[in-house]
Amino acid sequence: SFEAPFLYLIFGREKALLLDTGAGNIPIQETVAGVVKSWLATAGLASIELVVVHTHGHGDHTAGDAQFAGQASTTVVPAKVAALQEFFGIKNWPTDIVSYDLGGRILDLIPIPGHEASHIAIYDRRTQLLFTGDTLYPGRLYVLGATTHGQWPVYQASIQRLVDFTATHPVTFLLGAHIEMTNEPGEQLAFRSTHHPNEHPLELRREHLLELHAALIEMGSTPEVRDHEHFVIYPMN
Repeated sequence: SFEAPFLYLIFGREKALLLDTGAGNIPIQETVAGVVKSWLATAGLASIELVVVHTHGHGDHTAGDAQFAGQASTTVVPAKVAALQEFFGIKNWPTDIVSYDLGGRILDLIPIPGHEASHIAIYDRRTQLLFTGDTLYPGRLYVLGATTHGQWPVYQASIQRLVDFTATHPVTFLLGAHIEMTNEPGEQLAFRSTHHPNEHPLELRREHLLELHAALIEMGSTPEVRDHEHFVIYPMN
């Protein structure tokens, strides 16, 4: 798939969390099962519960869900606000930030709608990595329905929430779900490109989040496409 989404598998002692299931057409469940089997052997454990969640509900992040349905010791949490609230105990969406213990490894779930209604970020306290999905990555940051469906202020509020969270939680890197930029400052890879020469590194830093935040404040209630060296703000209606 030209979307080439990144998936993340995070292990605790009692549970493993798979973040997104990809764009389809690959045996992702078999691949994940192989990684889990190898990890169990190294950890000296017989089994572990797998929890499948999603950064958000777009098809390139959920297309592999059917492969996990009905698998042993596997729970698939639908990429829906109500399902996320029920499973993780998020009382007030999107302002509440909740923690989830994988067994000696605590994750924080931060609701960040704007790109899509059920979008979340996940912070891993052990590695201090912040997984940001399609909300921030080296590429085109689409805010769908920016003015027609009122998503622009929702997106702005979500970025503010991430800024506030990272003010008190150290971040090594922000890891998004795609790469759509090259190493040349401001240069985008062609849309639907399946060849990424001179590709931008996946990881971003908090300074890039602050850069995005400042740009959103400057634009106020008037969204516009704006090119930056490491990402492009891309409101759409």
